This record gives sequence, structure tokens and C-alpha cells, in this order.
Amino acid sequence: MRRAWFGWIALYALVATSGCRAPSPDWNGTWKLNPAESSYQGQILTISISADGEYRFDENSSHTLRCDGKDRPIGNNRTGVCIKSGVTVLDITQKENGVKTRTTHDELSTDGKVLTTTVTEFRLNGPVLTSQIFFSRLSGANDFAGQWRDTSYLQQHAAMTLRLDNQALHIDYPSVGQHIDAPLDGVDATVRGPQVLEGATLAARPAGNREFLIVTKRQGKVFNQGSLKLSNDGRTITNTWWNPDRPVDKGTFVYEKK
Repeated sequence: MRRAWFGWIALYALVATSGCRAPSPDWNGTWKLNPAESSYQGQILTISISADGEYRFDENSSHTLRCDGKDRPIGNNRTGVCIKSGVTVLDITQKENGVKTRTTHDELSTDGKVLTTTVTEFRLNGPVLTSQIFFSRLSGANDFAGQWRDTSYLQQHAAMTLRLDNQALHIDYPSVGQHIDAPLDGVDATVRGPQVLEGATLAARPAGNREFLIVTKRQGKVFNQGSLKLSNDGRTITNTWWNPDRPVDKGTFVYEKK
């Protein structure tokens, strides 16, 4: 149901030169994240539970559900059902037009300090995809209520491959199964893969020979903006982003060519 950045926050990390020039070959290849040079605190998930048992999840967006085992409409011909098993397990199933499309298994560690989310995607034409997200507790003591920091994003995006042609950027994060084909003319491109926020897009425009201005959106609304820079020696890519509502709260990923 929810998504920890599930990967698209840094998909705008790589874009090619557009216009009359051919894309620089320096963009092509496999890149490895340098955590020591990067600055990223991880997405925060907030879970609250009302007195009457309604669960609220806040992370990028907000949604609520009741874990009473009843199938409930959630919009766009979709339904969701949540089942709570004791105090440590939540199982959520989402359907579209009556067909199961996604399951989420949330489980607390014995000491209540770690939350593991296992997401399984069911596709009509394609393989079943399973991925995991790990959160560490920031606040709260018992049950799922409290604030949680996503600790898995850096691991999921530790390596990436990039290929550029004259029309588009093709990028893959193999460990998380995310992919994007971004036109070089600044048109919004769909971000694809498991754990991607619904309606996520990315657009890029050049700002000089080795820098691009990047805009990511969700459902047509700007979610993050930033810049992408390729070093003069072609060995480092620096991706900086921020939310328009919090411009001073910036994240930075530094990638080095393998």
C-alpha cells in the first residue's frame, strides 16, 4: 500500500545531453554509489493508530485502513483488506477489478526496533516480483505506532547501469528492478518497477554541457526537483535533490564509475 522511496527518488540521477549534440559517452556504464561522500538520511514513515483501531500511514503520501479483515474500496476500481496477526504482523492485500495485484507483509522484530516490509507485485503479463524494505524505529515503543526510518534505500541503489542514445536515457537499478526511459527533450517519463509511487514521472532539461535540472512528479504534481552534474573527468556523477516545500533540506548521492 505504501512505498518507502521505493527507488524513484534517485532515478533522476542520470540524464543525457540533449539538443544538437550527441550524448557524451561519459554517461554510459556502470556506476557505484559512494555512501561516504553522499548525504541522505532516509525517508521517514509515520504510523499512527486511532482509538477505534484505524491505521494511518504517512510517507510521501497518506492513507488509512482498518485491519479488520474486510475488503474495502480504495478508489480507481481497487479494494484493500488488512489482517492483523497478533501485535507483530500486518498483512495487506490490494485488488483491482477483483484481481489481486499486490500484497504487503509487515512484521516487527522481537524487540520492536525493526520493521520489515515485504512487497509482492502480481502482474497480468510478467513475473511475480518480491522486494523488501527495512525500517529502524525512531519513536514509539510498542506495536506499529511511531516513526520509522527507511534504511534499505542506499543498499537498493548501491549500483546502477546507464545507457544513452540520441533519443533517451535508459537506466536500471538491478537490485530493486527499477527502470526508466527518459526522452532527452524534457518530456515527463514514467518511472517503472516495484515499489514505485503511483503516477511517478521524471523530466530533465540541460543547464550547460555537464549539468541538468531535474523535476520528478507524482500524479502531475512536483514532488522533488534538483540538479545532476557530471565531473569534468567523467568519473563522478553528483545528484542533488530537494522538495520544493523544503529547499534547504537537500539530499546528495555521489556515484563513481566502475
